[in-house]
Amino acid sequence: MKRILESTALLVILCSGICRIGSAQNETSNNSVVRLATVNTPQYSGLIDFLAEDFHKNTEFRVEVTGSSDVYEIARDGKADIVISHYGRDEVEKFVLDGYGTWPRMVFSNQAALVGPANDPAGIRGLSSTASAFRRIAEVKAPFVVNSIEGMEYLETLLWKSAGDPVKGDWYYDPGLEKADVVKMAEEKQAYFLWGAYPFLRHKRKSGSKLEIMVSSDPVLQRVMAAIMVNPNKIQSVNSAGAEAFLDYLLQPETQAKIATFRSFDTDTQLWWPAGRDN
Repeated sequence: MKRILESTALLVILCSGICRIGSAQNETSNNSVVRLATVNTPQYSGLIDFLAEDFHKNTEFRVEVTGSSDVYEIARDGKADIVISHYGRDEVEKFVLDGYGTWPRMVFSNQAALVGPANDPAGIRGLSSTASAFRRIAEVKAPFVVNSIEGMEYLETLLWKSAGDPVKGDWYYDPGLEKADVVKMAEEKQAYFLWGAYPFLRHKRKSGSKLEIMVSSDPVLQRVMAAIMVNPNKIQSVNSAGAEAFLDYLLQPETQAKIATFRSFDTDTQLWWPAGRDN
C-alpha cells in the first residue's frame, strides 16, 4: 500500500510539472503573437501582410491580423494589442481619452483618387493639383457624383473651396450613395467622383468598370493612418511588449522606406506613403 501511495504521489508530481511546463509554453506562445486590428484597406492591399512578414523575420513576434471597419470595438473587447485606422476617425479620440489606448503615432498614408470616365471630358488626367481638376470640372459642367463616405465628403468640400467654390448646377449629383453604388452611378452618368485609390482598383478588378483614375499625385489626397497600442491597465492580457515592438518597427526609417516602395500586385501606382516622423 505504501508503494502504491508513493507511486501515486510521484505521478501527481510529474503531472503537475508537465502541466506547468505546458502552461508556460502556452504563455510563451501567446506572448509571441501580436494581435493587430486594422481597417480593411491596408490588409486588402497586401501592405500589412508584407510588413508583418518582414517584422516576423527580424523578431520573435508573429502578427495576427484582423481586418475590420470597427477596430476600436475589437480592441475594447480585449481582442487586439494594437490598432491601425485613419487618424481623423471620431473613435480615435474617444478610445484614447477613455484610457483604452496610448497616444496615436502616424505610421503611413493611403491614397485617395479622383476617378472619371476614360474620355475625360474635363481634360484633367494626370494633373498634380486636384483643386485645378475640380475647377475644370465645374467650368465644363462635367457630371460629378458625391461619395458620401465621411472622409471623402470632408476632402471634397476642401477641394471645392480650394477651387474657388464654384456654383454647382444640375451636373452635380448628391444622391447620398457610397462606394460601389457611387461607381455604378458614375458609370451611368459618365461622371467624376472621389474614392480611395485601392478600394476603387479592387472594385474595378471585380466589376470590370471602365472608369479610370485621373488624379492621384496631389499630397492632399493622402489620408494618414495612425497606430495605437492598447493600454494593458485598461484591458487585461494585452501583449504590450509585442505591440511596442511592432510600433517601433513601423516607425523605423527602413520600414518607412519599404512602405514608400510597396506596390499592390495589380497596380504600379503608389498607394502608400510614409507618415512616421521624428520631429
